[in-house]
Amino acid sequence: MSILDTGKDIRRLNELAAILLKYGFADMIRRLGLAGSLEQAGKLVRQQVDRDMLTMQPAERLRRALEEMGPTFVKLGQILATRVDLFPMDWIAEFEKLQDTAREVPWEEIQPRIEKALGKPVDRIFLHVDPTPIGVASIGQVHRATTRRGDQVVLKVRKPGIRHKIDSDLRLLGSLARMAADNSAELRRYRPVDLVREFERSLGRELDFTIESRSADRIRKNMRKIPWVKVPKVYWEYTSPALAVQEFIDGIPARQIEKLEDAGYDRKILARRGAFVAWKMALEDGFFHADPHPGNFLILKGNHIAMLDYGMVGKLSDHRQEQMVQMMKAVVLQDAESCAAVLASWSDGVPVKFESLVADLEDIISQYYGVPLAELNVTALLADITGLLRNYDLVLPSDIALLIKAIITLEGFGRMMNPQFDLMSEAEPLVKRMMRQRYSPVRLARSIGLRAMDAVDKLYAAPPPAGMPTRDGNQGIDPRHLERLVARLERGQYRQVQALLTVAGILCGSIMLAGKVVPTVWDISVPGALILLTSGTWSAWMMLVARRHLRQWD
Repeated sequence: MSILDTGKDIRRLNELAAILLKYGFADMIRRLGLAGSLEQAGKLVRQQVDRDMLTMQPAERLRRALEEMGPTFVKLGQILATRVDLFPMDWIAEFEKLQDTAREVPWEEIQPRIEKALGKPVDRIFLHVDPTPIGVASIGQVHRATTRRGDQVVLKVRKPGIRHKIDSDLRLLGSLARMAADNSAELRRYRPVDLVREFERSLGRELDFTIESRSADRIRKNMRKIPWVKVPKVYWEYTSPALAVQEFIDGIPARQIEKLEDAGYDRKILARRGAFVAWKMALEDGFFHADPHPGNFLILKGNHIAMLDYGMVGKLSDHRQEQMVQMMKAVVLQDAESCAAVLASWSDGVPVKFESLVADLEDIISQYYGVPLAELNVTALLADITGLLRNYDLVLPSDIALLIKAIITLEGFGRMMNPQFDLMSEAEPLVKRMMRQRYSPVRLARSIGLRAMDAVDKLYAAPPPAGMPTRDGNQGIDPRHLERLVARLERGQYRQVQALLTVAGILCGSIMLAGKVVPTVWDISVPGALILLTSGTWSAWMMLVARRHLRQWD
């Protein structure tokens, strides 16, 4: 069905086209393949483009157009701000300026929504609800209240009719994305269908306030051992998809630097603590606040920090965390091939010029040769790598894109608090801990066991039918990866044999010493002493070699 066959969407489509024309994006309408259809339908608005608009940079014009298009497109721009792999940093900076400029909904319309979500009149649960909102966004607005138990809380309620409007816009966006992919090779490289699908999932989570509340609860539990971090408590007895009730926290917003100075807070400590919390969430917990900008931090007494707004969170699986550690290690050890292997695994089946990618990565990471981990400029490194991804038409997985966006945002927060702030120095202890855990004997034994079980399962599994792609979408195993795997297995077996011989030598030497095997000197077995000394020396050498990787991080 054509996008213009859905009568209720034609008016909205015309509104969007008029806004694009107003901001000088007539060429985009043509590339989408909409110009002819809209003209035939008699719906294309004709108007002159303001000359002031044409003096603006394209990124700024698009940001203003998205703001005028309404809340759904503002949210879309906020998602685009996370895609550092698709857009250059000047575009990302413009997308980051997108803020909800929604109008306040009168209390008379909000109160029935709250009562419907609670299933009871407001005065049955709350002693008082302030009818004036303390925050207004495109999806919901926030009111302060007091429960009958005397608890100070905030009510975040979904606006009436917002779901219907967003569903309509999402349906339209899906059609536009498919048209863009079909009609424009230039727009196709931005993966419009995948972006809209990702946006639809993200917006669906934001519309359900129980998901946001569960995220807040999870991070609150992860942070329970850190005394200077505050995450608002969720009142689950009152929370529902359309209403979130959380603890009210009174503090100074982190962006109000002058108030922090007047109150005597230590901005250097605040910057370090904010960075530590963000790195802990990403590197240790694998579940992180994906939008750590100053507006989502409150500063409390004692240089304590409260984190708010969990509508955008990211998750990193063990596999993703492993890839991030591999990339960091590859940069420090100047191993461009290992770094390229991780990036190539994100190609989503698209052929990659592997050797060319390795060569380009060598040029990038050579700039960081000999740089200690604490002095690594992670934001510059990420900018270089994401620029390389754009050149090779590689797309970051959404979870990695969120993490990189969070790191860049966090860098801005830290610099605002302390101009001498060093983001990577705060990550160094956590990265070292991750490396020690990665090479710990317990984890190594567990990994070997799991891989052995997986290998046995594959041996017993029936071969796939001829021509059927494998689980990763390829027709077979990359010979380079197979050669590396065989080489690593051979090295592992060689080291196991060395370890067994060393243990056997130590046992044999100890027995010969105890049995005083001849010849002896001063009642000490000469063969036993020689065997024991040789085995002990070899054991010490093997331990030094095994710890060589860890020393790279000290």
